[in-house]
Amino acid sequence: MLAVSALLLSLVSVGSTLTPRTRYHLPPPPPPTKGEEFPEQWFTQSLDHFHPSDDRTWQQRYWSNFEHYQEGGPTFIFIGGEGEASPGWLTYGVWTRFAQEQGGAMFILEHRFYGQSKPTQDLSTDNLVYLNSQQGLADLAGFISSMKQEQNLDGPWIALGGSYPGSMAAWLRYRYPHLVAGAISSSGPLLAKVDYHEYFEVVMAAMDFTGMADCNPAISAAMEEIEQLSTTEEGAARLTELFTLCNAFDGDIAEDVPMFFESVVDNLAGVVQYNGHYEVTIDTVCNLMTDEESGTPLERFAQLNTLMLDMYQTECLDHKYSSFIEMLKATEYGATGGFRQWIYQTCTEFGWYQTSNQEGYPYGNGFPIEFMEQWCTDIYGPEFGHDMLARAVAATNVEYGGKHPNVDKVVFVHGSIDPWHAMGVLEDLSADAPAIYINGTSHCADMYPDKQGDPPGLTQARVRIGKLVDQWIKDAKNN
Repeated sequence: MLAVSALLLSLVSVGSTLTPRTRYHLPPPPPPTKGEEFPEQWFTQSLDHFHPSDDRTWQQRYWSNFEHYQEGGPTFIFIGGEGEASPGWLTYGVWTRFAQEQGGAMFILEHRFYGQSKPTQDLSTDNLVYLNSQQGLADLAGFISSMKQEQNLDGPWIALGGSYPGSMAAWLRYRYPHLVAGAISSSGPLLAKVDYHEYFEVVMAAMDFTGMADCNPAISAAMEEIEQLSTTEEGAARLTELFTLCNAFDGDIAEDVPMFFESVVDNLAGVVQYNGHYEVTIDTVCNLMTDEESGTPLERFAQLNTLMLDMYQTECLDHKYSSFIEMLKATEYGATGGFRQWIYQTCTEFGWYQTSNQEGYPYGNGFPIEFMEQWCTDIYGPEFGHDMLARAVAATNVEYGGKHPNVDKVVFVHGSIDPWHAMGVLEDLSADAPAIYINGTSHCADMYPDKQGDPPGLTQARVRIGKLVDQWIKDAKNN
C-alpha cells in the first residue's frame, strides 16, 4: 500500500498474506534513522493514576537527547502513540531544528501498552482497562514532573505529536497547563465520532485534487462491478482471481463481504493518508484508474490491488473476517503490532470508524457502521456494543471539549488532503490557539524536515510553528 514500510507491516498480521485494515489508525511513518546511538531508558510508572490505593507500577520506555541542551533551555517531549516508538526521531524532523535553535533537551516517551512499554502481563480485555488516553496523559504528567526534578530541567516544556499523539499533545496542554508551556498538535483528531464517514469524503476530494476528472468515476464504476460480481458464483470466482485472494470469495459468508469491500477500498485510503511519503501516490492511483488501455475500471482497480501486494511483498490478500478477528483476539504483546490495543481504544474512547456511509455512496455502501461496531463485540465481548460505544464517545468529547477545547498555546496543524483533518481544529480557537491548514498536504507533513519540492504553504507552516514555539518559551520564562 505505502511502499515497504516496516511500520505498516508491524500493524498487521503478515507473512505470505496481507490483512490490510491498517488505516485504523496509522501513526506517522518512521524516520529513516533508527536512533541506535540513543540507549533505551526506563521510567517507573504507576499502573493506575486515579486510585491512590493501587500502588502497582511498571516500566515505561523512553529516550533522551541532550546534544543541544543549554542550561535553562526548554525541553521538548515527543509523544509516542499507537505503535512502537522510534528513537530515530531524536535526530530527525522539524522539532530537531527547534531544539537546536532553542538550546533544548529532547525526550521521546512511549505510550503505555505499545512497543516495549508493557504495564500488564498480557493484553487480555481485563488488563486493557488500564489503556486509555487519560492514563496516557497522566503518564506524561508524571514523567515530566520527575524529569524536571531529576534532570534539573527548570526551563519550559513543549509537547508535540502527530496523529493520535497530536491529539494527546493538545490534551496534555488542556489537562496539565502547569506542566507544558505549549503544544504542537500535528494532524490530531479531536472530535470523537462513531461513524466517521467524512474520512472517505476527504479521500474522494483528494482524488479530485489531481485534476483527473475521470478518476473517481472510474473507481465508482469498479466498485459497482464488484458489487454485481459478489452476488454470483461466477462473479465470486473472478473476484478471487483478480484480487489474488488467499481464500475463495464466498458471498454467502456475511461478514466476509464487507471485509472484502473494506479491504480493497483501503488501498485508496492508505495512499491518500500519506500521499508524498511513499512512491505510490494519489497521482499513481489516478493515472492507473484513468488509463483505459489498462483494461476495464474493475481490471484497473484490481491492478492497483496487485501493486499494493507487490509493495508489501505479499502473495495474497486475506479478506476473511474470521482471520481478522482471530488475529485481534491474540493477547500476547507483539502479536498484532499494536492493532489489538488501538482497536480497543476506538471501541472504548474514540470510534473513528471510516465507513461507506458517505452521501451518494461513491465507493459503494459495502462497509457500514454496523459492520465495524461488530468488531468490538466479536473481539472484546458482548458488553462492547453500540450503546457502550456511543456512551464512550460522548464521554470523550465531554472530557476534552471536542473541536472546541478551552485551551491556549496550542497550534493545530492539518493538511487539506489528510482524511483525518475533518475531526480536527481547522480554524483559530483564539489568537493563542491558532490553526494552520496547509493546502495540498496530507497526514503529519509538517513534522518532517524541509525537502526540495515542498509546497510553499508547508514551508511557511514550519516557520510559523517555530515562531510560536519561540514565543511560548519566552512567555513562560517571563512569567
